[in-house]
Amino acid sequence: MQQSQSKIDSFVLKIIAIVGMTANHAGHTFYAYLPPLAKTILIGAGGLTFPIMAYLLVIGYQHTRDVRRYAMRLAIFALVSLLPFIWVLGDKLNVLFTLLLGLGVIWADDHLKNRLVFWALLISAIIATHWCDWSYIGVPMILLYHRGRDQKWQTVLPIILVWVWGLSNLINILPNYPWSLYWTDLLPNVVYCFVAASATIPLLMNYNGERGRPLKFFFYAYYPAHIALLGLLRGILYGIWW
Repeated sequence: MQQSQSKIDSFVLKIIAIVGMTANHAGHTFYAYLPPLAKTILIGAGGLTFPIMAYLLVIGYQHTRDVRRYAMRLAIFALVSLLPFIWVLGDKLNVLFTLLLGLGVIWADDHLKNRLVFWALLISAIIATHWCDWSYIGVPMILLYHRGRDQKWQTVLPIILVWVWGLSNLINILPNYPWSLYWTDLLPNVVYCFVAASATIPLLMNYNGERGRPLKFFFYAYYPAHIALLGLLRGILYGIWW
């Protein structure tokens, strides 16, 4: 990947992803107690996070010396984060499981000569993400970033999937949705899919290919820690422990 004069390195991208993720999780944790504008900003900001995480997963895969260790690290922290995520944010598996499945798919894309086996694996991984955060589009987004890693304009293609996902959700929901709840419930998701996720395109196009300050284990540790902290805060403030 060609380097540029841009100051956007992996460290900057990770910080943006962490901020968006924390805002989104706070928005969902305290959803019932927030005014509409706060919901829109906090939940909407989360649209920044997965595209950046998926892109950095591909970069990490390219540069790792041991894919098995990389996968093991993801698996360990996915399991560590399992209970905090279910406790605070819902009954799905956390996004680290989606990233782990995506890692397996891009490894298979590079190493499986039998393409029928690869496509069967890809379809199986996509089906498996039905029970994961980011659902069916997470793994295809990771694969698109992997396939387009040498052409920065191809950072647009995964976001098109987010737009289609957002539009399909709106089309399914809008006909029977009360007008009084449009601002409260729908606008945060519109900002999430069409504003924040789209904002990752110029960020990733201007990625300079450099690592910056290392944040490897901080991010992994921060993920379950901030979710557990939000759950504790909700319990202390509002007495909701489950």
